[in-house]
Amino acid sequence: MKRFKNILYVMDGKTLAQQDSADKVATLARLNGARVSAIIVDETTLIDDLSLKISGRYAEIKQAILRQNTEDLNRFIRHKRWSDIDISADHSESGSFIAIIHKVLREGHDLVIKEETLDRGIDQLAMRLIRKCPCPVWVVKRDSGDFKRILAAVDVGSDYPETKALNKKIVELAHSLAQREQGEAHYLHVWRLAHEVTLRGPRFNVSSEEIAAMKKKISEESLAQLHSLLDSNHIPRKDDNTHCREGRSEEVIKKSIDELGVDVIVMGSVGRSGVPGLLIGNKAEEILNSINCTVLTVKPDGFISPVTLP
Repeated sequence: MKRFKNILYVMDGKTLAQQDSADKVATLARLNGARVSAIIVDETTLIDDLSLKISGRYAEIKQAILRQNTEDLNRFIRHKRWSDIDISADHSESGSFIAIIHKVLREGHDLVIKEETLDRGIDQLAMRLIRKCPCPVWVVKRDSGDFKRILAAVDVGSDYPETKALNKKIVELAHSLAQREQGEAHYLHVWRLAHEVTLRGPRFNVSSEEIAAMKKKISEESLAQLHSLLDSNHIPRKDDNTHCREGRSEEVIKKSIDELGVDVIVMGSVGRSGVPGLLIGNKAEEILNSINCTVLTVKPDGFISPVTLP
């Protein structure tokens, strides 16, 4: 993956203590010749925050936490894994996704990496970053092993130019990640026959044979479009790594992840970029809330974050 040059590594206390994803981040940075900025997110809850204030020692305790974070982060970046990598520690106090996105905008980060804190689905901070951060967001599952099976979820049935550009990003990232990990990439498009219920109803009364013929045509055209996408980007394909499946996208993608033993899914996090600040689509959010693999989400060209610099 030779495209990321300025990585923001977002951690919390558990990430620092366990360091499960640190070696993966270091390897990615080394292969890309990228610099890394590491930051700790203070995930103090509202109740904890109020209790600190009520205790009368709020400022004192907050300063103690900040000092401890500073010491821990300095120790973290001195580890030998970073010996040949340009890494720096950001000691600014950060407790919100807004502060992280401000940092991305100010410093031009082209990838945000965060380790997941849940066994299944995406935690609140990660989801907010996926929705609103202008650059790709990589959410690494804790205790994840090697990234041997990568699934690229694309929409080859769309005629929107921004969707086609997004598809190109997704398949290129999946292919390069598979090459780097000496694994295999799979490419998935999900299709449905629009208005099938209406077509079968009494108003149109389309026969089952006609419906089957329509579905066969859509399936064949979708597979041809998927092949064309890969061929035009010089990505090798085989019969067993290109998949065009019928159904609701969120259900098919979740099932495909389980069936294929996927370690990483690469997917777009919004549908269209025509509206500045367009947030993540309901279907994509449903997928992210239920899967248990690492996720790399990509924005369409022209996406403008709703979070702006003050």
